[in-house]
Amino acid sequence: MKGDFHEVARVWRQSSWQIKTYLALSAFLASGSIASLSETIFRWKGFVSDAVSFYQTYIAGQLQWLLERLFVHVPDGLSHLLILTAIYLGANLRVAKFALPSAEARSVALNAMTNYVGAAIGIAALFHSTARELEGDGALGLFLGSAFATSFAYWRVGGAARILWFVSLLAPFVIVGLAAAVMSGLVRTS
Repeated sequence: MKGDFHEVARVWRQSSWQIKTYLALSAFLASGSIASLSETIFRWKGFVSDAVSFYQTYIAGQLQWLLERLFVHVPDGLSHLLILTAIYLGANLRVAKFALPSAEARSVALNAMTNYVGAAIGIAALFHSTARELEGDGALGLFLGSAFATSFAYWRVGGAARILWFVSLLAPFVIVGLAAAVMSGLVRTS
């Protein structure tokens, strides 16, 4: 843990404002007292609920609407699969492009992308061959399984690639949560 702290301190000067903001927010949230855990969970429950509702309405719902206008019938889970795939592949592309010249980090990124695309094609073929529709749970399962496996690989690689991976992977979720919180605050009447 001490090594991670020194790594963050070393990379801090060279980091973009997005990474600095994310690191500062993470440190602030981690400083919450364990004694007030139940209150924290109660507050976060509303935040997470607002974020999921915002995502369903304004992101996945709008993409689903657009896909249904372009194609005759689109399974409900396709919008979730496309969004999560964009996040996953985007995070790996950032590591492959911006990580320090580490052959190991680039290798992990390229292998992760190849495996994810192969698994996504395999799942789509399985659902098509069994005449079942892709649901959001299948897309989420693929994303979570791939993200956990890749996170472990980046954890082993270490260095800036690890930080870049986690920031790139988690930033879209944080942004959706913050946008939902702002929206919820703006429409709240009491």
